[in-house]
Parts: sequence; C-alpha cells; structure tokens
Amino acid sequence: MENMEITKKKILVTGGAGFIGSNLVNELLAKNNKVIVIDDLSSGSKENVNKKAKFYKLDVKKKKVFEIIKKEKPEIVFHFAAQPIVQIAYDNPYNTLETNIIGTLNILEACRQQKGVESIIIVSSDKAYGKSEILPYKEGFPLSGDHPYDVSKSATDLIAQAYFKTYNLPILITRFSNVFGPADRNFSRIIPGVLKSIINKKEFLVRSNGKMVREYTYVNDIVDGCIKLASTKENFGQAFNFGSQNIFNVIEIIEKIEKILGVKVNYKVLNIAKNEIPAQYLDWTKAKEKLGWQPKTSFEDGVKATLEWCKKLNFHE
Repeated sequence: MENMEITKKKILVTGGAGFIGSNLVNELLAKNNKVIVIDDLSSGSKENVNKKAKFYKLDVKKKKVFEIIKKEKPEIVFHFAAQPIVQIAYDNPYNTLETNIIGTLNILEACRQQKGVESIIIVSSDKAYGKSEILPYKEGFPLSGDHPYDVSKSATDLIAQAYFKTYNLPILITRFSNVFGPADRNFSRIIPGVLKSIINKKEFLVRSNGKMVREYTYVNDIVDGCIKLASTKENFGQAFNFGSQNIFNVIEIIEKIEKILGVKVNYKVLNIAKNEIPAQYLDWTKAKEKLGWQPKTSFEDGVKATLEWCKKLNFHE
C-alpha cells in the first residue's frame, strides 16, 4: 500500500459546487493544492464553491470541457458532475442518461488527449450494482442497473473501466453508499429532508414505503476515501466501495434522528416512490485493506453537524 500525500497538485473537480464535490474541494485546498471546479450549478450551488478555487460554470456535456482540460492541464481529476437524484432520473431519463454518460465520456476522452494526468477518480455509486439478492454488495458483483439512474451509473462505471483497459488511463472508481452531511442542498434526501422539517416545524413526507434499507456514510469520511484513493499508484482500473455501519430503513432513520436530537418528527408515509431497490449496503473490506480507509464519524455526530449547517440556511418556506 503505497500512499503519497496529495499536496501542491493541480486538481480538477467536476461537480465541485455539489454536495460531496464541494467538501472535497475544501479539503484539497486545505492541503495546499490548486483546485479548478467545473459545475453548471444545476444541482450544486455557487455558495458551496470555495473562493480559493478557480471556477468554470459549464455543463460537462459541452465540448468546451476539452478546451478547459487542455488549458488547465490538471494532474488529478475527480469527476463528480452528474444528475444525482433518482426521482428526477425517473421523470426525465433522457437528460439523466445524457448528463451522466456523455459527461463522463467527455472527461475521459479529454484526459486521454491530455498528457500528464496522474489519476482520474470516476465517481460511480452503489446504485450501479442494481438489485441483488445477495448482501452486502462486493466490488466483483455484476453492474446491472435496470432503471434510468442506476443504468446511468452502471454505464459510466463500465465506460471508465473500458478507458483503463483499452487506453491504460490511470482510472480509479468509487462506489459510495448514501452520503450525508453539510452542503447537501437536495432536501428530497432523507436526512437533510428530516432536518429541514424539524427546523421549519413542517410535516416530513416519506416518498417510499419507509422500509427501504440503505447505508449512510458521513461526507468527511467519503472525502477522506477519495483522497486516499487518489494517493495510491497501485490500484488503477479498480473499483472501491465506501460505506459505513449505519444501515437503516427510512423509519429507523427518522427514529434515530428523533432520539439524537430529542425531538418528535411529524411524518407521513406516501408510498409513491417507483423502482426503488429494497435493500442496499456495501462490503468495504477492500478499501480498508488496500487503502487503510475506514469511516470515523458516528451517525450521531454526523447528524448533529448536518443540523448545525442546516440551521445557517434561510429556508423560504
């Protein structure tokens, strides 16, 4: 396990105005790197962009991405830019598939044409695995998403593998569980959604049947995993699961937040979500053994930190 410290590098983060991307940008800047952000602000926020980063407002589907990568000559690339919401993917499959697949293709092809890129971290997802009777999901499982969002992740993951196998690009793939923490402005997600409803004293609407089981990992731990992955020179072409031991269904999440914060959450189960995977959580043994990574933040501490961030927002409701 040969890890180098990432410092004084020129790093491109696509989706760097988004939830996880912006947290990563902050950490990379704290480590004295020069960071370039590409984001079209469709799901990210300009407020998330660190002022010390160089910012390009751009959709990664656009060919201008090639010009920027040629001009900036990044040494490391983190590709987070994507349409990240499952329900939006269901309602608008074309845009989701185009953004997630063509956007990834543009980044990979631009990097192929640009010499000197040391590592390219492609952000996939546990959703790339699709549905499986066997749990937890391991990296060797087939990628078999069968609905628009899941398929977009399966496809980007496979395309990244193809660019490694065919062109020997220095590609590494992350597959995260559900991530939570400060800077997540997608309040359709369970944890920020519940916290917003507590602050606003509003009813929280559960779109699913409340029984969907997921794994929840705090954003700082995911950022740490991304940096550790980019610090290795031994694992190109491989995928790594990043998860936690916080495996709960939706109702359990609500009950845990109630207990942690000492409040009562007013919620209603709508049971209108479509195509949801019933249960999904990851085996992240590989990241622990090969990268020396494991999550450090407790669910309780993560929820409290996320609430403090949420309290600083001015909700217009």
